[in-house]
Amino acid sequence: MQLWAYPFLFYYLGVFAFWMLAAHRQILFWLYLWQLKEYHLGRFLAHFETQKGKRLFLNPLFLAKAAVLAFGAVYYFWTQKVGLFILLAGAVFFLPGLRGLWGILRRNLIHPELTQKTVFLIGAAHFAVFGSGFVIFGLFLGEMSLIHFAIAAFCLLAVDILMPFIVSLIVLGLQPLTIWRKNKILNQAREIIKSRPELLVIGITGSYGKSGVKELLTSVLSQEYKVLKTQANQNTEMGVALTIINNLKPEHQIFVCEIGAVHKGKITQTARIVKPKIGILAGINQQHSGVFGGQQKIIDGKFELPRSLPKDGVAILNFNSPLVRDGFDAKKDQISAQKIIFAGKDIFASDIKANAENLSFTFNYQNQKIAINTNAKGAWMADTIILSIAGAIAAGMKLSGIAQTINQTDFAPFNIKIKSTKVSPMQTYIGGTYANLTIINSTYSANPDGVMAHLDYLNLWPAKKAIIMPCLIELGKSSKEVHRQIGKKIGEVCDLAIIATKDRFGEIKNGAMTAGMPPENIIFCDNPKKISELLKTCFSAGNIVLLEGRLPENIISLF
Repeated sequence: MQLWAYPFLFYYLGVFAFWMLAAHRQILFWLYLWQLKEYHLGRFLAHFETQKGKRLFLNPLFLAKAAVLAFGAVYYFWTQKVGLFILLAGAVFFLPGLRGLWGILRRNLIHPELTQKTVFLIGAAHFAVFGSGFVIFGLFLGEMSLIHFAIAAFCLLAVDILMPFIVSLIVLGLQPLTIWRKNKILNQAREIIKSRPELLVIGITGSYGKSGVKELLTSVLSQEYKVLKTQANQNTEMGVALTIINNLKPEHQIFVCEIGAVHKGKITQTARIVKPKIGILAGINQQHSGVFGGQQKIIDGKFELPRSLPKDGVAILNFNSPLVRDGFDAKKDQISAQKIIFAGKDIFASDIKANAENLSFTFNYQNQKIAINTNAKGAWMADTIILSIAGAIAAGMKLSGIAQTINQTDFAPFNIKIKSTKVSPMQTYIGGTYANLTIINSTYSANPDGVMAHLDYLNLWPAKKAIIMPCLIELGKSSKEVHRQIGKKIGEVCDLAIIATKDRFGEIKNGAMTAGMPPENIIFCDNPKKISELLKTCFSAGNIVLLEGRLPENIISLF
């Protein structure tokens, strides 16, 4: 019998095609999310505790698919009919399939960054999902009756609904292969470091502040040495290892290595590869306590760096961080390094003066006092500067040269970004001229201490102030209180607060109201157009907007 003689073949082919387009889009998205969470199961699952994560399942389309699947089973059981189910199944595939096709044509589908690992996972996921689809198609093609069509559509719909779990099983199922490849890369990096005994390695870790210290310290050390640093936020053991393999050259004398972790043991693993001689602990707070498993485990994890130092090493600890102080009291007997520098005690800043444009203070170390005057933005940068100076001293630089370098440094690359805008949609026509909004961009930061420090800096500006930020994630049991404190600070500093996610909006609002902020000035809004309208209504020339935390790109692009 000719294929085209089957009465439902072409409709089924259409359903199957739209299913494949929708499946392709889903595969890329779920692999993107896994990569974003660094293939860490705890971080991946923690995403679904947020409102954004919950909406991946509690949205009209997903619920419609589940409803159609349930309806198909019940409807056939009671009526022995399948026609209506087939129509509904085709309908729920049509829109996501069309969006998948449009994304392919526009080349704007959300997808993971292409690496050897993600290319392999993309191939494996497509093979598994499309393979199951072709099996379903083939099983029922020879008997393409209405009931066979309905069974095939039912199976395809079930695969579609289970896509997050199928992709996740593929990611987790291929972990042994990933671990084998990862160990191979880590061993290669370890051997390279072992062959470079003259290389001075400076490890930097902490819940916050480590990236700023890495960048500034590298800039200072580069005045006298050939320095390699880890790039951007490539601070996992794999990121560090690949930096060593791909970028470490014979001429490099110092390797400044940012070390991150989201559970205990990871910093130790990285330290065993790079063998740091100097270790800097920039600060500890509640960030990642949800995936670490509690505050004490964060302290234990961050102190793995000073514990990994050799006897002739130097540990530099930020004593302005209460949790660092507490952690040292409990773990000082586990630290082998004979030299420990307490930034904020042995080496510290006094007479700190900060305004919107400059930061100055007196640097104190071993009875020496040196005036520091910079264009750094915010009093919190004093800690970053002190830790960087301590690192440079431990590396062998003279204090006078370090201070001179700091005073001549343009801090723009190490600071939050400040710009003025007259560009639509932020234009507001006032008295015949377009208003100027000053934008403070701190969308790289995403931790409680960073938010509080940036609000302190915002308070230095003599103007009407707004903050736009999402709620913070991975704070575990401390999340409610942290957001309440952030809200209190917002209420003390800001005239308007726009919170772009709903997870802890209630706590932020309550905290802000305790500080006297009117409730109508604390708004949940994740719509860029509405945010623009709010600012147009409330703000005028010379006002300040702080963009804080990991805001969605469509909100950032407003400015």
